[in-house]
Amino acid sequence: MRTRADAGDETCRLSAETVASFRENGFFRVLQPRGFGGLERPAITLFRLQAVLAEADMSAGWVLANMGVVSFHLALFSPQAQADVWGADADAILSSSNMPGGRLRPEPGGGYRLSGRWRFSSGVDHADWLMLGALREGDGAPQAGACVVPRTDVQIVADWDVAGLRGTGSHAVEVAEAYVPAHRFLAHEDRFHGRTPGTQVNTGRLYRLPLPQLLFRSISTASLGGLRGMLSAYLAANAGRTSMMAQRIAEDPHVQDLCATVDADIAAMWRVLEGDLAEMTEAAERGEAVAVSRRRVFRLNATRVAD
Repeated sequence: MRTRADAGDETCRLSAETVASFRENGFFRVLQPRGFGGLERPAITLFRLQAVLAEADMSAGWVLANMGVVSFHLALFSPQAQADVWGADADAILSSSNMPGGRLRPEPGGGYRLSGRWRFSSGVDHADWLMLGALREGDGAPQAGACVVPRTDVQIVADWDVAGLRGTGSHAVEVAEAYVPAHRFLAHEDRFHGRTPGTQVNTGRLYRLPLPQLLFRSISTASLGGLRGMLSAYLAANAGRTSMMAQRIAEDPHVQDLCATVDADIAAMWRVLEGDLAEMTEAAERGEAVAVSRRRVFRLNATRVAD
């Protein structure tokens, strides 16, 4: 992966070899329900894996966890929506864009028509399906939620030309009048209050975790992995170097202090993230909802790590 990172920066997408290896090793299926061909592992498994991969290529770690969390999100949708995506191919993967960039207009015979434009869909070049934020129109105020559409209904707008994380290929996407069956929409309000049809069939404790907390961790964990990779690269590059004063850089006390501080900060931040996730998991095991006051703390911790 480390050797492919430069190619990802040049092409603004992960290499086909990296994505293929993720598929073959089941990385995308870590949070996917067992009933639909997934591994259904504890959430910490995905983030530990992401942290290691991000050391070699932060873009690859970013895409892996983003897509992994989308699989978790799909597990909350109706069983039919899950079967639409994974029924014929358990290795199907989804990219996403969570902001409500589109509108769902009711069709007379049922279902909706979706049109809109969304920014920042990481890994979309490799996706089979997309999960897109949308406002569902109807009686009263529009209802915010997410819907699932096949890749064939989406036009990729190749606008991801940035300085960092180029390999994520987080391009914009557009959809014009695509048909979306009613079972492929899930309202955010229903998800927040635990009224999700997917948890009627996916009864494992994993799917009791609050989705936004996993989204935040996919960003902060990528940052920690990237920082660890930077530190390792710095140590390797300077292991045999000397300064203008003929002093070995590795023996410079200022360099040693800086590297030790970074290493300790990484360890401390990881303990915070892992501890917060453990607290959420324990609540899920007891069948309890995580208090909103604690969710605020967890979100702040994840944000501080990324900063």
